[in-house]
Amino acid sequence: MPDDRSFESRKTPNEFAAPRHYTIAPNIHTPVTIRTAPHAVCSVHAEGNDDPKHTLTVYADGEGVVRFHIQPSSATQDIARLEIDCAINGNIVRYPLRLRVNAEPTREMPWPPLEKPLAERHESLVRPALSLDEAMRLTDEQAFARELPLRPNPDEVPKAFNAWLRCVSTPGYRIKPNLLSNPDITHGKRKQHSTANFTNWCGFERLRSLQVSPVFKGGVTLSEPYDWVMGTWHVPFVTSEPGAKTYSALWVGLDGDGTVDLAQAGTEQEATNINLGFIQFTLSNYYAWTEFLPQQPTEQVITNFAINPGDEIFTEVSVGNADGTLSLNGAFGRFFIINLTTGAYASISTPRAPTTVSGREAVWIMERPTVGGSLPDLANYGSAVMYNASARKANSPRYQGYVTYLGGNNKQDTMVNGADTLSTVTAIDANSMRFDWRAFN
Repeated sequence: MPDDRSFESRKTPNEFAAPRHYTIAPNIHTPVTIRTAPHAVCSVHAEGNDDPKHTLTVYADGEGVVRFHIQPSSATQDIARLEIDCAINGNIVRYPLRLRVNAEPTREMPWPPLEKPLAERHESLVRPALSLDEAMRLTDEQAFARELPLRPNPDEVPKAFNAWLRCVSTPGYRIKPNLLSNPDITHGKRKQHSTANFTNWCGFERLRSLQVSPVFKGGVTLSEPYDWVMGTWHVPFVTSEPGAKTYSALWVGLDGDGTVDLAQAGTEQEATNINLGFIQFTLSNYYAWTEFLPQQPTEQVITNFAINPGDEIFTEVSVGNADGTLSLNGAFGRFFIINLTTGAYASISTPRAPTTVSGREAVWIMERPTVGGSLPDLANYGSAVMYNASARKANSPRYQGYVTYLGGNNKQDTMVNGADTLSTVTAIDANSMRFDWRAFN
């Protein structure tokens, strides 16, 4: 199994904070937050045991809030003892965590505190909702300048248009993204077992298709490439298996199958188990990320973008110019993510050069990412639905060329490990698909 000991938080602590004492309910995913230094990288593990297989890496936001989830296997009278080691600028601080598992809290051990969304703590960050008239008059250039998603054509992809309208017609708050390169994890296609079987990908690809050329009699050309892709999903709860740390990622992107380039963005869901003898905990972590291969060989974690399981995530990936227009020869790979549950959104532009983006395919993927050069076990995500799945054909007239994922030269990918099926995908309709977890490995 991969070892993610490259994080600074594996070093010996040189400061110790006062223990936190909380009660958490049995058999329920409970969010736990700890305040530490802004943008710290932390590891959560059992007291005295930082085995990477049973350690969860988590990230503090710009206000120093660390978030993760704990699910106890049962109630217990014993006190579970965990530790959170947080690293920032070479300084390691340990936060002891004492947990009582019971359906009722006590004065000495209350429920973990709930951090309010950033917008509720800083009302000045809130972006007012646009009216329908304002939204429809918004040009791509204006949307890009205001760090908003681009408007799809309501006649071509009405569900994608409605998803976009929801993003801009409800209040939101902008996150100035803090990006941290995670040296252990990358999201690129690996071994292909057969035409539609991959070791790490499950999902749909809409590829360029052959078409008769109107210019040359009897000639055949490829349809236009793609320069924009979007999708929406609810972040799935994940669980792990004993003795392993498990991973999963939901994302949308351009290229990656048969190409060197891959522009992608999405959410990651990780889980690991801690067995304390008298009780077992599932620790899980959820975060947003982007990656632009090959110039970014590993994922870029948006450390200050809070995500919880169940949150509804809208993601858009495109290639375009600095003025907001779409073009595969544009200067930037552009990534837009909004948490529709909290209203937080982030816009990221990554320089394209020297990468050539072919636009060969638009993709909607559930993945087990590559960790430390190897493929880990797939986190049990149950079932997850991705909807509003649409793409745009490059070189189309402005505000035109939008298509749903299902159609044209469409490819349906299954994730396998040899003869074992790990994850499958099924078309629900032209706009949505369902992913189903089958096995850890």
